[in-house]
Amino acid sequence: MNAFRTLAAASLLVGSAVYLAAETIAAAAWRSPTYSYAQNWISDLGSATAGEFQGRELNSPLHAVMNAGFVVQGLLFGLAIVLLSRTLTGRLRHFTAVMGVVTAIGYVLVGTFHGSLQAQQDGTLGLHFTGAGLAILGGNALALVLGLHWRKVVATRTLGVISIIVGSIGLIATVVLLSTFGADVPSGAIERASVYTIVLWQLVVAVALLRNPVAATRPVSPRS
Repeated sequence: MNAFRTLAAASLLVGSAVYLAAETIAAAAWRSPTYSYAQNWISDLGSATAGEFQGRELNSPLHAVMNAGFVVQGLLFGLAIVLLSRTLTGRLRHFTAVMGVVTAIGYVLVGTFHGSLQAQQDGTLGLHFTGAGLAILGGNALALVLGLHWRKVVATRTLGVISIIVGSIGLIATVVLLSTFGADVPSGAIERASVYTIVLWQLVVAVALLRNPVAATRPVSPRS
């Protein structure tokens, strides 16, 4: 089991690092216009075509870098969560594995089908938004549910509380993002509140697995 935990931790760390690096590199490449972390959506970085889309001017010369980041993040996240599920039991084990795969599929869809005017015209925009929904809701829901599980054990109570807080913030931010779609709000910042929570959770879980791998994945005892 230790091998599963170590590989899961490594996958979470590498996935989050690749994702953040890809976003930073792709955003820095924007020149005209410059990229706004407050107003531009993350998926704007992956748009393969330049032009106006939903009121935002897109021109991402390193879109391939961002899309590769989405795919790598998704595959490594899925691998890590499936491995993590093998250390759990019962329905939680199945839920964790399924949500890991769902979230991975979401990231891969986002990296494969881009958010742009061309995607709207060729009918693939729905696949992009479906992928975003699966990734964001899947990752944050997973953090929340596993947090509730970990909170029941003294050794993982802190990890559980952090996971509950992070997952809840991500889900609330998602609701806010959907309810303010098209409004004059910093939608890029709101979207990041729903996505960065997943990345933060990855890092927290990875550190917990590396510091105390047994406690981080031990089954809940009825006496805990």
